Amino acid sequence: MRLKLFATVLICAVIFISTSKALAAELELVSYSAQVKLQWLANTGMPEAKKISKEFNTANIYGKKNLKDYDRLEKLNGVYQELCYASTAQYVQKADYKNIIDIGGGYTPRAITFVNDGRKYFGAELNAIALSATQIIPKFIKPQYKKNLVYEEVLAEDRDTMMAAADRFSGKICIIEEGLQIYLTKPRTDAMLNIFREVLKKHGGCFITTDFVLDDMFKELAAALYGENAANTLYKETKDMYENLFGEPLYLNSFGSSADALKFLKSKGFKVQQVPLVDDTSKLYSLKGLTPQQVEKVKKICAKNYLWVITAQ
Repeated sequence: MRLKLFATVLICAVIFISTSKALAAELELVSYSAQVKLQWLANTGMPEAKKISKEFNTANIYGKKNLKDYDRLEKLNGVYQELCYASTAQYVQKADYKNIIDIGGGYTPRAITFVNDGRKYFGAELNAIALSATQIIPKFIKPQYKKNLVYEEVLAEDRDTMMAAADRFSGKICIIEEGLQIYLTKPRTDAMLNIFREVLKKHGGCFITTDFVLDDMFKELAAALYGENAANTLYKETKDMYENLFGEPLYLNSFGSSADALKFLKSKGFKVQQVPLVDDTSKLYSLKGLTPQQVEKVKKICAKNYLWVITAQ
């Protein structure tokens, strides 16, 4: 009897250790992917991003040693990440949304910006990021607003956890989804959008993203900084970098084009408004190291209607 009990305990321990190691490796991978985006943003000089980045011991996951075109990739991805950050922050502040659900935002400084501005912020994340963000982000939140910050494990295509997150709020909700769709198959994106529509129908508000124009926006920024001939190369190098980190192909161009995405969203019962990315570029940290010619080109991109504001009809 004791021998059987010992064997059972031993087997369970082996399974637990093996499962724990596999889970730890998976969670580490997810966290690293989020840290790379934070790294690009911190390298622009943004104070909030730098503060968060300092909390990790794995700074500069990608650098000159493992990216041959690092200098150009750093500058390009820094501008891109800041435009995504600034466009969503600007919209929330202008529309004065008090309730924000950020889907897969990772370690974005949006949490600090919004919560210290008196807004309620729910970070819907995978477990690894939810746990670490809960330890890190509150350090930079004003004491009186700490209660307004929540990170929990929520899958965007899981109805129960998404609706539970939304039901925490009273009043309209702004859902931010930026950079997640490249990791989702089209069926998973479809499931996510169905749930977004249900949330917006119940609570009111909107869903904002630049994901449906990611290809156009990124390549246009690459061309603005380094010329048309370099745009496809830098796009591919960035894609390869994230795929190497993620361990699987990314689901880019899943809708074929922004026009196809617009048609698809309308068929799902959404109304889409396209608005400029950023009105005031004077506060963008990533532009400080650019030439006057590059800055002017980026300003023109900022004026384009690359932010999609999506509501349920």
